[in-house]
Amino acid sequence: YSYPYDDAVAENFLANYKVHHALTNFQIEGIKAGELPNEWQNTLAEQGIDLSEINFSGTDLERRVTNRGTTDAIVREFMEFCRRDATGTLPAKTIFFAMSHHHALEILKSFQRLYPNLQRQGLAQVIDSQMERADKLLDDFKRRDMPRIAISVDMLDTGIDVPAIQNLVFAKPVFSQVKFWQMIGRGTRLWTDPQTGRQKEGFLILDFWNNFHYFNMNPDTATATSTEPIPVRLFRLRLDKLQLLRSYGMVAEANATRMQLQQMLAELPHDNVNIRPHHSRLTQLATDTAWALFDEALLAELKQSIAPLLRFLPNANLAVLTFAVKTERLANAYLAGETEQIENLRPHLIQDLQLLPTGLPDVAAVQNQHIWMQSDGFWAHLDYGRILTLQETFAPLMRYRQRRQQEIITLNLPDHIAARWIMYGPSGEGTLKETYREQVQTHVRQLADHHPTLLKLKARQPLNDADITDLAQTLDRADLFINAETLREAYEQPKADLIDFMGHILGLAHVASREEEIRAAFDQFLADHPTFTATQLSFLRMVRTVIIQQNRLTQDDLRRPPFTRLGLADELFNPPQLQEIIRFTQQLLES
Repeated sequence: YSYPYDDAVAENFLANYKVHHALTNFQIEGIKAGELPNEWQNTLAEQGIDLSEINFSGTDLERRVTNRGTTDAIVREFMEFCRRDATGTLPAKTIFFAMSHHHALEILKSFQRLYPNLQRQGLAQVIDSQMERADKLLDDFKRRDMPRIAISVDMLDTGIDVPAIQNLVFAKPVFSQVKFWQMIGRGTRLWTDPQTGRQKEGFLILDFWNNFHYFNMNPDTATATSTEPIPVRLFRLRLDKLQLLRSYGMVAEANATRMQLQQMLAELPHDNVNIRPHHSRLTQLATDTAWALFDEALLAELKQSIAPLLRFLPNANLAVLTFAVKTERLANAYLAGETEQIENLRPHLIQDLQLLPTGLPDVAAVQNQHIWMQSDGFWAHLDYGRILTLQETFAPLMRYRQRRQQEIITLNLPDHIAARWIMYGPSGEGTLKETYREQVQTHVRQLADHHPTLLKLKARQPLNDADITDLAQTLDRADLFINAETLREAYEQPKADLIDFMGHILGLAHVASREEEIRAAFDQFLADHPTFTATQLSFLRMVRTVIIQQNRLTQDDLRRPPFTRLGLADELFNPPQLQEIIRFTQQLLES
């Protein structure tokens, strides 16, 4: 009998998937010596390669030619967009489908080149019939934490049962639809994470060879995740704490926090491909003088450029880092006077303490503190020193924390979607946004040489309704189906019309994006209020960030985190100022 996959997903028997589509430049354009930059041609010549032989199409990759840069690009794209484990630092269980044993080895070499520190932990492994002890490697992939990534040729395409798989990487084209569905099936098993008790929420397929379009399939596309890796969150919380401590003149505590931040940076693996470009700056930040002027510029750099590197922090333990995050939130709430936040965190921290096995020697050694920190007396007279002791004593012990019988977590976090794929045709045609924009630009610029409306536009002559209608009909045809609605999505400029986009493409005008408009409006608002203090300006810049990310803001929001980390809105601004800010933000949101 037939039991459709969609029915199995709807009835919670199988996990659903989303797809991340990506192609490298060489996959699209091929590799042709005459089109390569001179320095690349010289490099090939120095390697003794006959340039006349370098003429490969994208489909020749890993059949007639191997390009290390292409493999590296695929591995880096995977590491950027893959689904990760609960810490947010390492990929979840993954299968890479390679073309050949040679290709599988090249992918493994990319991991070794780009992420040597993770490879030393055994992150990726080739598992195919040509490897010695392939059965042992497969068993490790199924049952052990490492390897996380199995790079395989045919061996893992069908039959393997590893419910923890959350990523499938199609690094090869597939021409059999039956086999294609069998390969997809490797990720469909339901699974519960033993560390968190959470059920797998589907899985991700990264398709680097347009397999879904070959089979005329248009699945849901994946969007960039907004999940913040726990080490990144911890680093940013400590930056917030450092800012508060310095504002209160707590010099010794601020220096201790700065040393915590420096220690986290010192643990980053400098041989990681994402860390190497920042080596010089990280070396500077290891010195105390780099932190002497802890101004807004340094804080922004640390939060925006340096903090994301902490996702590569090695040996991240979920329970340890999670407890550290909770205690940092507690410290920030205490320093900011957020009593409600303290009361919200208290039961979670006490529950973590209760889940420590008291019979363990390391826990028994701090028995008195263990009992005291769960008591009302500890919390009734909470101060910064007690919070620090709580973190220093018990965060390292959280690696022994036992699981709760049932763990249900309700989240209420801001989020926004950033898609990389666009559907533009009546039959489900789609492509990468970047590719679609390039195709549209090329088509419009070619059309501009002879289409009457575009010729008038270039000559800056007025257009009538008939001109615009004629242009719209010309553009909204196969194969690109260009119209204002699709262009708004492709360019992420929701207020522009068709003629605005034509002017933008032809270099006659610039169409500001929603984010650019908000930033410009805020810049003007701040310029109109030169008497605002540094703290008030920081508060308003945070308002700007929240509006850009969430596209919503209420007056009550201003009295909750993250704003309260800088101060209470009612104390920072007088009533007329606060009302003016609310009116200004509402006008932005409604425009």
